Amino acid sequence: MNMQTQNPTRIIFASFFKSGFKAKRMRVFILLSLIPVVLMLAARVMETAGSLAANDSADFFANVMLVLYFQLLIPVLALFFGSTIVNEELDNKTLVYLTTVPVSRRAVLLGKYLAAFLQAALLVGGGFLLCFLAAAFTRLGQAAAWEELAVFLGTALLALFCYSALFTIAGAFMKKSVLIGLFFVFGWESVVQYFPGITQKFTIIHWIKSLLPVLPGQGGFLIFQLQPSPALESVLMLLGAGCVFLFLAVFIFERKEYILSDNA
Repeated sequence: MNMQTQNPTRIIFASFFKSGFKAKRMRVFILLSLIPVVLMLAARVMETAGSLAANDSADFFANVMLVLYFQLLIPVLALFFGSTIVNEELDNKTLVYLTTVPVSRRAVLLGKYLAAFLQAALLVGGGFLLCFLAAAFTRLGQAAAWEELAVFLGTALLALFCYSALFTIAGAFMKKSVLIGLFFVFGWESVVQYFPGITQKFTIIHWIKSLLPVLPGQGGFLIFQLQPSPALESVLMLLGAGCVFLFLAVFIFERKEYILSDNA
């Protein structure tokens, strides 16, 4: 197949999107994405059986599931999908092939990024949809429930876009980027978001939480100390930051010389 006569980004995207679901690590990610679903279904079954009070499953979703998704699952999946876009090729020593075919490095990185982003979005979106349906089972006939779901899923996609673009920079810049990413997720993001005042705005999670339709008294530790920013500003910040991160990742990948030795 001649990439010069077709859209190279689309071809690379299609190739890596298909191969990504065949990778062994994908099975781990699928199991990881199903853990919240199992927990939510268990809470729903316990409520139906009378072990939990009425509406406790909805509170469980607001106070546990949202924290699990937006502070753990989404950042972690974005970290592993984003950081491996370049590092995977270094580890497999296939970067030489990708960078010597008649395709720009920009097309390679963007194609792989789109494939990784869509894979992560399907995992997160599918699991989150099942969790929400279980929690809002008695409200599915109400338009407000579906509006909430749309906001939740939209916010999840923005979070994935921004986090994965950031971690793509780290993967393009250094080989051991997962360690730095873990420090960012469980260090910076997990601590600074609870600082009062403008300091919160120096985290990605602040802009994400500002978009969540969480009612007063819900959200638990997720919205503790939160001083939310306007919704439009939050959307623009996440989109803008994600685009800047992706541009910088491409900029680094196009100019960096990678060493393919075992000590790279």
